[in-house]
Amino acid sequence: MQESASWRSGPPADFEKLWRGLALVGAAHLVGMTVNILAQIAGIQALDKIPAMFLGL
Repeated sequence: MQESASWRSGPPADFEKLWRGLALVGAAHLVGMTVNILAQIAGIQALDKIPAMFLGL
């Protein structure tokens, strides 16, 4: 297995880890929004209760 270029001189820098994490969270958020929109188009309202559950409603 070939070693990543960013790991040759040690672990990635903190800013690189930050941007990688933000990209992962942003991608997960966009996927969740897409699933929610497609469910709304299909007439499935079951996903609407999820934010209310986090608020304890």
